[in-house]
Formats: sequence, C-alpha cells, structure tokens
Amino acid sequence: MRPLSCGVAAATSALMVFAHAPVAYAEELVTYEVFSDRVGSLAALEYRDVTGKHELFGVALPWRLTVPVADPTSPTGTGAEIRADWRPPWRTAATVGRVLQGLFVTVRIYRGDELLCESILDVGNVTCYGSVPHRSVNQSFPGNLP
Repeated sequence: MRPLSCGVAAATSALMVFAHAPVAYAEELVTYEVFSDRVGSLAALEYRDVTGKHELFGVALPWRLTVPVADPTSPTGTGAEIRADWRPPWRTAATVGRVLQGLFVTVRIYRGDELLCESILDVGNVTCYGSVPHRSVNQSFPGNLP
C-alpha cells in the first residue's frame, strides 16, 4: 500500500505546481499608423513594442509599422502606445496655436483589423493608447478624417 500512497502524493504535488504556475501571455501584433494630408514629416515619433519604448526623429509621413506587443490593451508598460510630435523647435504656446492650426495629424493603433485607438489633433502633439479605446469624430473641420 505504501507505493500507491507515494504515487498519489507525487501526482498531487505536481498538480499543485501547475495550478500555481504563472500564466504566460502570447505576444500580439499591433500596427501603428501615422498620416496627415498637410504635414510631411514629424519632429519625433515614439512607440512601444515588447522590448520597450522607441523614439525616432525626422520621420516622413505617412508612416506605418507592425510590431509585437505583450498586451496591447494593458495600461501598464506592456501596452500599445504611440506619440507623434510635429511642433517646431522654436515653439512657444502662442506660436504653436497659430502656426499649427489646421495642420492635423492622425495616429492609429490596430490589433489585426480591429481599431483600438485613433486620435486626430492639430496642436503639434498627438497620442494613442491601446488601453484607451478612442475614435476621433470632428464634424467642424475634418482634417484627416476618412
């Protein structure tokens, strides 16, 4: 009877290890997209993938990139995010408002065909986060709206 009880104890221990093992999440591909009908390039662009944040300078538009992200809709450092900056280097609050008015830039994040976030602004800086579902609607000045 002793060998049977040792086998049951070993099987129970193995099940307990698997029951408490951390859950592994598969990476998902997201596509970042930035475009404008009036702005030709960005001063800077920042995006996140599984290795962290990346910053690019002097980025020509339109721009598109598909990368793996640990958890696209997470609000933590593993989530999808993009930031585009097209403000001039000599900017002040007053000049940005006058100089960039009407110069809309659109940023989007897709997971497959699903649009997670879209943001359209003409203030020189625009962001999108996979954890904050958003779709821009601008009836007064359509800018880059499809």
